[in-house]
Amino acid sequence: MAKRTKNDYFQMIDELVGYSLDAARSLYKTLSEFDPSTLSEKTKELHQIEHSADVQKHVLMEKLLREFITPIESGDIFEIAQEIDDVTDAVEDVLNVIHMYNVTRLRAEVVPFAETVVKCVEMLKNITGEFHNFRNSTDLKKYIVELNRLEEVGDRQYTEAMHRLFRDTSNAAELLIWKDIFSALELCCDECEHVADVVESVIMKNT
Repeated sequence: MAKRTKNDYFQMIDELVGYSLDAARSLYKTLSEFDPSTLSEKTKELHQIEHSADVQKHVLMEKLLREFITPIESGDIFEIAQEIDDVTDAVEDVLNVIHMYNVTRLRAEVVPFAETVVKCVEMLKNITGEFHNFRNSTDLKKYIVELNRLEEVGDRQYTEAMHRLFRDTSNAAELLIWKDIFSALELCCDECEHVADVVESVIMKNT
């Protein structure tokens, strides 16, 4: 009888965050080199990353449905995978909103905010890369704390950007557009923190 291959769910979780990081870096590059004429193409490229992440998530889910023994509860694996999927979706949505509103010029706050999103996802990648060793790791808690700090940076950037927006802008349409864009950027940071919160909860249940 052929030996049954063991599914490495920690590795699959980490691979899912790899797609989130690819998406965040793609978003940052697009915004830091902003060219409205290429926005449709860049939106499609980012969607392809999100689609690949969806495919990989479905592979994980299918394996999980057939598995009797998992390193942590299967429900926790499912929840973490779904939360990571929400990160990738949130990153994609930023560019979708900018494209939808046909934005031709970015406000000054956008690129620094997108950089914070990348930093959040990079720290999330550190967390999931170390997650397999959660019972012995001395770094995992530090990564979670740092992600929480970065999410707070994103909160401050959101508050300051919104303050300047409502201080300097009276056009209702422009207010709506930029409120949606800044909210989409903040959500990326929030979703990263949600993943970290679930990981921390799993650690507490299993140690």
